[in-house]
Amino acid sequence: MFNIIATLIIPLLMWTTAEAASSEEKVLLADYRQRPPEMVIDEKTDRFSGPLIEILDEAASKIGYSIKWRNAPFQRSLKELESGSVDVVPRVVLDEERKAFVAYLGPIGYQQKDIVFLVRKGAESLINSYEDLRKITVGVKQDTAYFERFNSDSSIRKFISVLDDKGMANQFVAGRFDAMIVLDAEAIEKALKDINFTDYAYANYRYVQKIGNYYGMSKKSPRIAEYKTLNAALLNLVKSGRVKQIYRKYNVPPPIE
Repeated sequence: MFNIIATLIIPLLMWTTAEAASSEEKVLLADYRQRPPEMVIDEKTDRFSGPLIEILDEAASKIGYSIKWRNAPFQRSLKELESGSVDVVPRVVLDEERKAFVAYLGPIGYQQKDIVFLVRKGAESLINSYEDLRKITVGVKQDTAYFERFNSDSSIRKFISVLDDKGMANQFVAGRFDAMIVLDAEAIEKALKDINFTDYAYANYRYVQKIGNYYGMSKKSPRIAEYKTLNAALLNLVKSGRVKQIYRKYNVPPPIE
């Protein structure tokens, strides 16, 4: 009797297990954050959109994956890229230290992303050159890569904050630092607008730079074996002109190839 039952049940179990495995959804975990105009969160509905989100969705679909998105501050995303608990994060600036745990996807192009310094109106001449930064206190977001000289300069008094753009805006209004170093002007301007603060300007000095627009994939991701195929799919979207089409769909200037 046992042999008869085993003969009937074991193939059934094997078929059920195989069916479950074949129907298992292939998912990449990715983070988004407020980075207008490339990633935009509607704070009333919590809906998110933008070219960087759609581009990754499309590239992943080309290799049979879908994306499960999560709203997370960049500091958390960076730590989880290091631990492997998130697979992909858009807009990760190429940085030598991050190469230890980030496999860079792309770039999908290059953008003029000058580093600017937010000051009070009328204080634009507070920073006329790089050397002037050593005379003041500069507000800095933790774990953000700006430019190498500034990142490694211990002679500058840096007020380092773990807060997001909204928190940084409130600290600027409260006078916690003399100037704020800014990589994403659109994001901080939105945060200041949200609290109805307009008494700001940009200092005369800025650091001029062109940066690659990369996605960062965790080297500890359980799906790191898909890195080459995902990167190829992403670069094919660039080559075909699809990246430019997606940017223009959102009325955003596409990055330069």
